[in-house]
Amino acid sequence: MKKISVLEATGVVGGNCKTCVSEYQNVTAGGVTSCKMITSCTDKHGTKTTLKDADPSNCGVLNNLN
Repeated sequence: MKKISVLEATGVVGGNCKTCVSEYQNVTAGGVTSCKMITSCTDKHGTKTTLKDADPSNCGVLNNLN
C-alpha cells in the first residue's frame, strides 16, 4: 500500500474545495414576482442552493402592475 500525504488524501475523498455560482432571476411565488440572487454551492457533500432578496435592477424590469 502506498503512503500518501494529507493533502493528497483530501483530493481523493473530494477535498475541501467549494465552488459557488450566483445568478439573479425573477422568481414568482404566490402571484408576486421579486428579484432573487440564487447561489448554488457544490462541495464533496453535494449541492446547496440558497435564495436571497436582491435589488430589482439586477434582474431587469419587473412587471408587477395590477
